[in-house]
Amino acid sequence: MKLKTIVIIVLSLFIVETAFSQSKLKKITVSGFVTDVNETPLEGVAIITDGVSSNVFTNKKGFYKIKIKPDTKTLTAFDPNHGGIEVEFDGHTKINFRLLADTNNPQYIKPTDEKFYNFGYGMISKKESSTGMASVDEKNMDNNSYKDIYDMIRGKVPGVSVIGSTIKIRGIRSVNGSSDPMFIVDGVETFSISDISPSQVESITVLKGTESAIYGSRGANGVIVITLKK
Repeated sequence: MKLKTIVIIVLSLFIVETAFSQSKLKKITVSGFVTDVNETPLEGVAIITDGVSSNVFTNKKGFYKIKIKPDTKTLTAFDPNHGGIEVEFDGHTKINFRLLADTNNPQYIKPTDEKFYNFGYGMISKKESSTGMASVDEKNMDNNSYKDIYDMIRGKVPGVSVIGSTIKIRGIRSVNGSSDPMFIVDGVETFSISDISPSQVESITVLKGTESAIYGSRGANGVIVITLKK
């Protein structure tokens, strides 16, 4: 009788612990809108959790929906042109962001914040990069010392091979007969970067592997993201 009682107690504790663990791991759905200072909806704003890209972006109405872990500490809305706002997650499931509302706000993140890489459609945390993503910005370049954009990439951007005007990202195997990477300039795909002057360049980021997967098959040979000075 005592043994039966002990077994029942142990099983009860196991069931309670399992239920508790499942509830602890269950993700929370958070949604809201992102607007600018004039309350105009912003499309393509990246939603970042604890400094890590979630691959969730706002739609044309500025709306986003994301599933996060209950122990998430911060949520950030970030746009390369408008900057971002980071807020502490306190359990609320409706969170709206208003970018550029107060640039003196300690929660405000400026557009060129060094914590993030620009990858065309949004931002990704440097600490999240898992495939040796390379980036170089204006502070690390003497833009006027290069004869053209290819010379600049050859001299300053790690992880690429440049011969003439042909660029190949190292570690990428061609899947379609071509080794040419995809080019994104200020968020727009372009097929040639020959007309870009080194003096115009603010930053260059090289993406491959999981970081370029957001571009689908077009990014199979890697992606080179160029941000020009405003």
